[in-house]
Amino acid sequence: MDTLNKRMVLGFSGWVECDPDKTMFQYIGPEKYGLMSTGNVITGREFMALTEHEQDNYILEDLGQAYTYSLDGELNDLTIDIEEPI
Repeated sequence: MDTLNKRMVLGFSGWVECDPDKTMFQYIGPEKYGLMSTGNVITGREFMALTEHEQDNYILEDLGQAYTYSLDGELNDLTIDIEEPI
């Protein structure tokens, strides 16, 4: 069986209550840290302290990590599809 050319696609819906100390956000706004800076990742606790306008400059760094360290949650639907190459 040739699995190298197939794709495994997970579909899901649900929610998680994130641990604000273990959920990280990546800065994507206007460059202010310099290319080699490491000051562009903040915790969820720091993110919650920002204004809504400031929060617009960040994205969730890792959904998998947020799910792994979640305090509560519910996975309502999960599908696994194996797709043949087009």
